[in-house]
Amino acid sequence: MATPKGGYFGKMLEVDLSSGKISTRAMDEQIYKDYVGGYGLGAHLLYKELPPKTDPLSPQNILLILPGPFNGTSCPSTRLNMCFKSPHTGIFAHTEVGGNAGNEFKWTGWDGVIVKGKAAKPTYLVIHNDKVELRDASKLWGKDTYETDEAIKAELKDDEFRTIVIGPAGENKVTYACIIVDRFRAAGRSGGGAVMGSKNLKAVAIKGTKAVPVANVEAYNKLAAEAKDMCSNVEAWQGVKRWGTAGLMEFANFVAGSLVAKNYQTSWYPDVEYLGAEEANRTFWKRHTACPNCPMHCMKLGVLRTGGKYDGLIAEGPEYETGVMMGTNLGLVEFEGAMKGIEECDAMGLCTISTGNVIGYAMELVQRGLLKPADLDGVKLEFGNAEAAIAMVRKIARKEGKAGALLSLGIKRMADKLGGDASKYAIHTKGQEMAAHDPRGFKPRGVSYAMGQQGGDHHEGNTPDGQAVFAWCCSAVTCTLATATPWAKRRPGIVCEMLNSLCGWNMKDEDFWTMGKRFITAARVFNIREAGISRKDDVLPVRMTTEPLPEGPKQGAVFTEEDTKKMQDDYYAYYGWDANGIPTPETLKSLKLDYAMEVTKKA
Repeated sequence: MATPKGGYFGKMLEVDLSSGKISTRAMDEQIYKDYVGGYGLGAHLLYKELPPKTDPLSPQNILLILPGPFNGTSCPSTRLNMCFKSPHTGIFAHTEVGGNAGNEFKWTGWDGVIVKGKAAKPTYLVIHNDKVELRDASKLWGKDTYETDEAIKAELKDDEFRTIVIGPAGENKVTYACIIVDRFRAAGRSGGGAVMGSKNLKAVAIKGTKAVPVANVEAYNKLAAEAKDMCSNVEAWQGVKRWGTAGLMEFANFVAGSLVAKNYQTSWYPDVEYLGAEEANRTFWKRHTACPNCPMHCMKLGVLRTGGKYDGLIAEGPEYETGVMMGTNLGLVEFEGAMKGIEECDAMGLCTISTGNVIGYAMELVQRGLLKPADLDGVKLEFGNAEAAIAMVRKIARKEGKAGALLSLGIKRMADKLGGDASKYAIHTKGQEMAAHDPRGFKPRGVSYAMGQQGGDHHEGNTPDGQAVFAWCCSAVTCTLATATPWAKRRPGIVCEMLNSLCGWNMKDEDFWTMGKRFITAARVFNIREAGISRKDDVLPVRMTTEPLPEGPKQGAVFTEEDTKKMQDDYYAYYGWDANGIPTPETLKSLKLDYAMEVTKKA
């Protein structure tokens, strides 16, 4: 077994919560050369180690927490990755999160942790370099994410620990519950919080002091500095540095015609001026914050100064996705109500994208008479009612009453349960709620939503080769916003060059594209095995393909049948899949994925 020269420690933690056993798994360098980390490694390990058709909320599901090779080094904008079989969609899930936890995890001296089984009682995992232990979390169960973060640091008597925690939504196994990291950052999509809750795992606390080995320090630091310069010198990114991604809200409405409003009924919402970056700048923001070594500082920390009901609220945001889905999508016009809704999602441990979608969907069903007040415990869930939306967040997290039980299902299961016309207004792909960009107004986003391997995600890539680039970022575990566009457009080979100097490898530029295809295809074969995913699933919701945008800059735009066919055909051709979206034997062999031959033959 080859030992890594740099970038990795050559070992992962394996934690069996059922037995309480903690062990070390030695990792062959070749698996890192083939899958790098994050997305790629996660898809591979889940396929290899998860029994087919595993119930995502059973003890047999696996939670992978994975830093990448660049974490803990001078590389810009590193993150932390988590992979699992999604309880929300039943397919492959990957979710990445910023903040400092990724670097801290790498400094513990481990390349990741594989969590299996289910603890007999609420538990949290502490990783402090080589000291790894399971602790009783019974007193933490029921606490929100902020309280949990504070309580763990108090118990450990060390504020320098980074925390990975769930809230009541994860404990109650809401299938779109998220994981909150470093208090303000969310690993949001696909229900990782529910996976942790199903395992009685309340949190992971990490602290490390070990240096990451680097094969050629001088060469690596030079390349990392160049990569960082690429990130900071993209002209379009200057606005993001100043205004954060919230500044895109006004742009999406007044220019792009892709803003989401009122459950995707329209992309035109002039009241966005009360919810976007300018309002945040006037009444909320106090400082820029950034992920480690990132020149973009797109995150904004603030305190509400409106003099209203939530005056004094300290939070981070709004980001584009959160501001839209918990703002314009709900028909709100009050900034403080939107911020309280976002903060409540974070406290309860709920994905803001899915939660905003679900509440907006329910509001439209009320609007159309398909849901009655009695179905919602008397809550007046109407567009523009911030207090009702905030109340519903708490009900969802606790599955409280008729409303909480229904909305905690997510959009697809809600539509299936309600039947009738409810499916016409259900906005999801592959079972996951779509993010805050209407693909009728911005058609490339349809590729990310429909063709991406976890469904409904804006961070999958807007072209076939763009998805290979994004899968690379999520495997190397760097920020797709900060690094994908500047590196891919200017010099994608810089990733291989950095890995060569970091790890002592000899990768070629062409390996970048081959490996990107391998990562995507590894996730695809997992989805085929678990859920029979094929061309029939690589589609957008019916509203996108039948209802033209009624107003705004892209008035009349619709995602046509021809658009869908071209999108699918181009994608399958690029990845070497057949016309039904199944990887061919030749493709599997060329990508070293021969192990999936039988599954694709059956498909």
